[in-house]
Amino acid sequence: MKRVLSLAVIAIVLSVPVLAVAGGPFDGAYSVAATSSNGQFLDYVVVLQNGTQIVLTILYPDVGTWFYGVGALNGNTGSGTLFQPNSASFGSFNVTLGPDGSLSGTLTDAGLTVNLSGSRIL
Repeated sequence: MKRVLSLAVIAIVLSVPVLAVAGGPFDGAYSVAATSSNGQFLDYVVVLQNGTQIVLTILYPDVGTWFYGVGALNGNTGSGTLFQPNSASFGSFNVTLGPDGSLSGTLTDAGLTVNLSGSRIL
């Protein structure tokens, strides 16, 4: 668990130059089931919101990797572009954040769509 939290902190620091100050109602860490044609996995999504800007950091503890997304928030729906740790774009995201702490949506790249469903843990 310490490794996941360390990875989350590093990922946030590296991927959030866009947001100088976050403090939105959807900020937090979410535990999500990620389902695709490759199977179902337990992943973590860290959400930072500043007004209508949103940043997601998606952590894959099973394989020790991560990526992030930067986009816009319209009401409780966020959408934008996904980036690899080297800042190369590779896909898009569309998520809905519920007032009850729920998160659902999709991550899409050229060859794969991943469905997300989970809830806030922090």
